[in-house]
Amino acid sequence: MKSQLADTAPVTEVVNSAPPVFVILGAAVWEGGKPSNAMRRRVRGALASASGYPEAFFLVSGGVGKHPPSEADAMASLLKESGVSELAILRDAESTNTLQSVRNCVAILKQLPKVGNIVICTDVYHIPRCRWLFRLLGVRTLPGKVESGRRQNPLTRWTYYYLREFVAFPWDTLVVMASRLRYSVWLRKVRSKFDPPESCH
Repeated sequence: MKSQLADTAPVTEVVNSAPPVFVILGAAVWEGGKPSNAMRRRVRGALASASGYPEAFFLVSGGVGKHPPSEADAMASLLKESGVSELAILRDAESTNTLQSVRNCVAILKQLPKVGNIVICTDVYHIPRCRWLFRLLGVRTLPGKVESGRRQNPLTRWTYYYLREFVAFPWDTLVVMASRLRYSVWLRKVRSKFDPPESCH
């Protein structure tokens, strides 16, 4: 198990008294509502990362894919089977891709009155893009301790996951930056309508 967990850095000590939030990014739900191996890995990683923090919250993110229920609901069930209280589980059951998940999670996190460390729990190939998108949206994060899924996947599939991230990373970055630019242009237009005209001297 030690070698499997070596793919990601361990969670650092919580720096303040606020409870940490462990964000679990969704993975596929199989036929019959069965959680996929990737989903189980991510939930196990979140539970391992949260060890020693009984006051921690878990934010599960993912909508309905090919098979119901939503990824968020499936992960919440796994957490509750492991003894996590429903009151400690926050849900985003609408997102259907990584960028949408990050945006929705950021919105949920910003509604909380007080938050400690925010820890991202997903597969090793997925962590860099997720953490970067959170950072672009103003949220600093830490990586969780999620075991590698390499042994559960053929090399071709595992390679595909990395190639997908290679394409998605710059694309999502461009989408976020374009959204910021559009907002900035819109804000300037709104302000120009309310700013008093400059007087001539």
